[in-house]
Amino acid sequence: MSTFLRRVVLLTGAGGGLGREFARQLLAAGADLILSSHHPHRLTAAAEFASHHQTSPHPGCIRALLPADLSDPASCDRLAQQVMHVAPDLDLIIHNAGVGLYGPLNVIPPAAIERLLQINLHAPIRLTAALLPMLHHRPNGQIVFISSILGRAALPNISVYSAAKFGLRGFAGGLTADGYCVSTVYPFFTQTNILDAPQYGEGPPRRVPHWLVDQPRPVVRASLAGIAARRRHIFPSWKAKLFAVVAAVAPDLLPPFSRLV
Repeated sequence: MSTFLRRVVLLTGAGGGLGREFARQLLAAGADLILSSHHPHRLTAAAEFASHHQTSPHPGCIRALLPADLSDPASCDRLAQQVMHVAPDLDLIIHNAGVGLYGPLNVIPPAAIERLLQINLHAPIRLTAALLPMLHHRPNGQIVFISSILGRAALPNISVYSAAKFGLRGFAGGLTADGYCVSTVYPFFTQTNILDAPQYGEGPPRRVPHWLVDQPRPVVRASLAGIAARRRHIFPSWKAKLFAVVAAVAPDLLPPFSRLV
């Protein structure tokens, strides 16, 4: 029997590359989904993708599509209220929504910094705080943060993004210390829209070499296996695991390697 059978899952960032793959695989595993994304058309497309690419004879269902702009605290609060209404039996949140930006801190517009921090850090904290009372009494209650390897060690010109991911890691650790079941996923560079995040400042366009990029399907498969096992820290590819080891034992090697590639 699938670990996710009939589990009720809120998935943010469902319209992105990882999001729609999470939706597809969770649906195949029998979960009931509440999908959220900033762009309504991407949300609809993700639901269609998840539903039409099913090989499971008994997939779960999509309970609701809830557009929300997580850069806006009021929209974030409305999303929490909508989730309480459509899913009082919620037992799993996957905080997957996120944006990126690249460049030296002194050339990044303050509005872009604020927007990233709102979406990548403040919204997960705000949503978790609002929905925690619902999860507290659920036997399978669980909170998942899709962080990044950049939440383990920072690389050049990604300071703001890393700050948000380090923040998620600290928040997850605090919730775990409070007795909640929390998993944090640290994907390596993955083939999603975040690789095309805005770049600020002069210099050649930033590109991650193809051989370094993971694909969404195996990353999500490994992530869900770790979530099902209720592991605290999940590294969903060998590249992510290697990065974490190097970050722990020889972090000074990572910035020059990043500049080299």
